[in-house]
Amino acid sequence: MTDAPTPGAKSASVTRRRRRERQLIVFGIALILLTALTIAALAIYRGDADGPFTAAIHTPAGEFEVDTELVCPPAGVTPLPAEEVVVRVNNATDAQGLAGTTATALESRGFLVTGTQNWPRTYTDTVEILFGENGVHQAYTLAVQFDGAELTLDTRDDITLDLILGDAYAESPGLREALSTELDPDLELAAQAECLPADLIEAQLAPAELPDNPLAEASPSPSPSAEDDE
Repeated sequence: MTDAPTPGAKSASVTRRRRRERQLIVFGIALILLTALTIAALAIYRGDADGPFTAAIHTPAGEFEVDTELVCPPAGVTPLPAEEVVVRVNNATDAQGLAGTTATALESRGFLVTGTQNWPRTYTDTVEILFGENGVHQAYTLAVQFDGAELTLDTRDDITLDLILGDAYAESPGLREALSTELDPDLELAAQAECLPADLIEAQLAPAELPDNPLAEASPSPSPSAEDDE
């Protein structure tokens, strides 16, 4: 007579069987994944599919950092007519009358000078032109009149410019001769260094008091009402 199987032996057999079943499931899934990856790799290698790194990488606007502070001029433009450029001349030096003589020279070339004044801060370079996002074309038009002008974007909303005369200008004025080849009105305006669009550059705070703008359109008068005609 044969001995009946003990409960412990039966339990061990069931445990081994379940372990083998789990191993088969794990090996089966791993084999399926490996096969899928192999097929995908072959498709990418043959050029039948795009790889995972072909998509463009975009940097959020808030994380975009640049070293340049120069705004690019409008593409493919030439200087504006001088009478469309409104500028205030500021003397940042101790040289008396420097703003006045420069203003007179610019006026003789047709620029619309709306005043002169002393600049409250020191400026050691040649000339600096302050302008807003709406005055980029005007700023570059004025800049070509000078040798080595610095262009600085500020927060003003209109097209007016502030021209700041520095110590280097007082020592050796950098206003180009009226017949210089650089002042050819048919020459396209170009940046002299690496530049970026205005919306990618942080603007500095504009002066508290901006130049008058005689080119600003006057607000239209309200149309008379029917009651006014009576």
